[in-house]
Amino acid sequence: MPKRSYINPESVVAPPGTFSWVVQADKTLYLAGQVGIDKDGKTVDPKDAGAQAKQALHNIDATLRELGGTLDNIVRTTTYVVGRENLAGVRAGRKAVIDEGLMTNIPANTLLVVSGLADEDWLVEIEAIAVLD
Repeated sequence: MPKRSYINPESVVAPPGTFSWVVQADKTLYLAGQVGIDKDGKTVDPKDAGAQAKQALHNIDATLRELGGTLDNIVRTTTYVVGRENLAGVRAGRKAVIDEGLMTNIPANTLLVVSGLADEDWLVEIEAIAVLD
């Protein structure tokens, strides 16, 4: 069985519950869902799914960089979006991160439209699996 590490990186806000942001098994990182909150735990814009998606991806990027990777190490994401009306915003937020040059390898993704997330201000949550080189 691979050695596992349970990690809460300093580059993002502490998890708001009894879980770890990252579980590492060998070179594989399993990242719990990130939302559009900044390092202080404040939602970036309660009405802008694009801004929240961009922040969530920046949080994932900061986490991966702290652990020796980048967004290009991601092999799969699952994206949860509150309401179909927010799909275009989430796509725009993801494209903004790609346009910044932070993600050149586009991972597999499953997108789910949901009725709500853990906080009523959150419009998008992105979880990821990454493999370190």
